Amino acid sequence: MTLKQHSMITAAASIVLIPFWNWMQIAVFAVGSILIDIDHYLFFVLRQKKFGIKAMFDYHDSLFKKKDQIPYAGICVFHTLDFFLLVGILSIFFPILIFLLSGLVFHFLIDLFHLYRHNYL
Repeated sequence: MTLKQHSMITAAASIVLIPFWNWMQIAVFAVGSILIDIDHYLFFVLRQKKFGIKAMFDYHDSLFKKKDQIPYAGICVFHTLDFFLLVGILSIFFPILIFLLSGLVFHFLIDLFHLYRHNYL
């Protein structure tokens, strides 16, 4: 999914959360949901030795255009169970991180739905 798509879905989810969470909690949720994709940029820089944001989006879009291949060619560390567990454990000591973890999981579920919808699962 694109940054714009993730941002719009996260904005909609944040609006739904207004009656239940305060502004700080919603902001941390949104940060988790959007900034989780920094690992895609890091992967792009390591793989392509380039730093452009537009080039990164073009690169990842090209991965989805290859038929019968998994669209991600490497491990995106912020999308792993290990990272989620780390944030979960840290949330015991820093309770605000539970909202970050919620954003991470929300983003991951959106990614899974997107992959399912495009027959990549």
